[in-house]
Amino acid sequence: MIQILIHKIKNLEKNIVKIMKYGFLVSLFIGCLSSFVLITYELNPISFDLYYSGLLLFKASLMVAVQFIICGFAFDTIKKNLA
Repeated sequence: MIQILIHKIKNLEKNIVKIMKYGFLVSLFIGCLSSFVLITYELNPISFDLYYSGLLLFKASLMVAVQFIICGFAFDTIKKNLA
C-alpha cells in the first residue's frame, strides 16, 4: 500500500506538485497562526473565544492540507485519463 502511494507521488506532474506545495505552505501558515492564538489564550485566559478560534484555525489548516492532497491526486488522475 505504501509502495503504491510512493509510486503515485513520484508520477505526479510537476505543476500539480508545485500547487500542492503552495497549498501546504498555506496550511502551515494557518497552523502557525492557530498555534499563536492558542498560546495567547494559554498565557492570558480572558475568554473562551480565543480558545475556540484557535481550534477552528487548527481544524481549517488540517482540512486545507488534506484537500490539497486529495485534489492533487484526483486532478492528476483525471488529467492523465483525458490525455
